Amino acid sequence: MLLPLKFLNGNKMKNAIVFLTFLITVFVVIFLLSLLLPSKVTVAKSVEINGSIDKVRSQIIDFDKWKNWYPAFKDKDISVVKNQFSNNLNSVVLIDMKGKKITLIVVDSTRNEIEVNVESSSSTKVSYQFVLTPKADHQTELAWNINTQFGWYPWKRIQGIYLDKFSGDQYVAALADLKNAVEH
Repeated sequence: MLLPLKFLNGNKMKNAIVFLTFLITVFVVIFLLSLLLPSKVTVAKSVEINGSIDKVRSQIIDFDKWKNWYPAFKDKDISVVKNQFSNNLNSVVLIDMKGKKITLIVVDSTRNEIEVNVESSSSTKVSYQFVLTPKADHQTELAWNINTQFGWYPWKRIQGIYLDKFSGDQYVAALADLKNAVEH
């Protein structure tokens, strides 16, 4: 229970002021240090697939095929609603049981590079960049760059330090499923 400051004697008042000053100093130091952290973080994963660029590309640009490899499309608690924008951009909306929506939009799809924006109500901005590089014997190297912009929030920038630790394994598993889908 917090007591009004007038009920604290001299020693307790001094200790309360020192403690409050300490808390404010820690908050200010963490805030200032977080300004030195990047607001944009990229997690990069890659895999070599025994298949042509066209086979790999078709798995990425066709959202109907994402059920073969992307975890959210496999989740029975998430609804996938196909959407078509007027400017012919391919998109889908993912809706979870709580009604939270995430929209995936293919915004650019050249032969060797595909850009997918991930839009949600979160202030964190995410985009996927898939880079396909041809290799010998109809092999394709697929690099998946997950670009995340956190903005100015200190706690989000600190979260960026651990982004690969939190989600890296999920991306590796998705790439393994994509490899399996192309090769079989």
